[in-house]
Amino acid sequence: MSVTRPIPVWIDTDTAIGVPGSDVDDGLALIQAFHSPELRVRGVSAVFGNAPLAQTFPLARDVTERFGPGGVVVARGAASADELGRDSDAVRALAAALEQAPLTILAIGPLTNVGSLLRLRADLAPRIERLVMVAARRPGQRFLSVESQPTPFPDLNFECDPGAMHQVLDSNVDLVFAPWEVSSHVWLTAEDLDRLDGASESGSYIAQHSRAWLEIWQKSMGAPGFNPFDSLAVAWLTHPELIETLDVRVWIEDGPSDTPSASEAQTETKPYLLVTPERQGRRALYCHRPDPAIKAILLSRLAAPHAPA
Repeated sequence: MSVTRPIPVWIDTDTAIGVPGSDVDDGLALIQAFHSPELRVRGVSAVFGNAPLAQTFPLARDVTERFGPGGVVVARGAASADELGRDSDAVRALAAALEQAPLTILAIGPLTNVGSLLRLRADLAPRIERLVMVAARRPGQRFLSVESQPTPFPDLNFECDPGAMHQVLDSNVDLVFAPWEVSSHVWLTAEDLDRLDGASESGSYIAQHSRAWLEIWQKSMGAPGFNPFDSLAVAWLTHPELIETLDVRVWIEDGPSDTPSASEAQTETKPYLLVTPERQGRRALYCHRPDPAIKAILLSRLAAPHAPA
């Protein structure tokens, strides 16, 4: 699909790049989006998730000020799932942007801000062109990027606030899921970070802040690199022809936890966000396999010298 004009996008993120032991992928996804001519980032909002809001909000603001286009303001959103349905700077800013023009929302953190918008301003749902999220799985799927991984990853964005996902599923917004499955095919390695380092200001920033995260994957799982989870959601917007998708039905159900806490028995349960084509119900698009060319495009965007005007 050729893009004739930039897609207006709002990014809702739990950026934790630079927080010890936390994901760096939201930071990479922000820089990737800022450096993608296919997109026009209209606004950014912060939410809790990979780290507390007290960290994700200033980090999202820092990355946006460093690498984003001028004039993009970062709005403060929810600090916990308990704030679902409450007004916030993020809800007000996103509502104001939607009142001006339709938007695609790229939600790469928990859905609390988006769920609150849909609850408080249901009239704006038709103004959301699509909602792209990093969440969901097929029935029985465990998030194991390598066989030596001791414990599956959680479906973190969903599990942080299942109630917000219920709110999303009850809306009539077009939904796209770019889950763990699609990102599990893409690896960023030490060699990739070496190539980014010195290539540009953003490349050096990413390399500097990602080496500790890479080391965690290597030491704790024996992995060859790390999966840049949220980057595949951006890639679906910029290069949808390079990502295979399925038309699915989506629902939530409880089941035995695949990530039980150390103090709990295996009988602990948790909610799962599930998709399959063989079911009636809420429709969505599910990204599952990227073309190998996606990685080269991602690295070129991360190393770009500046954001487009």
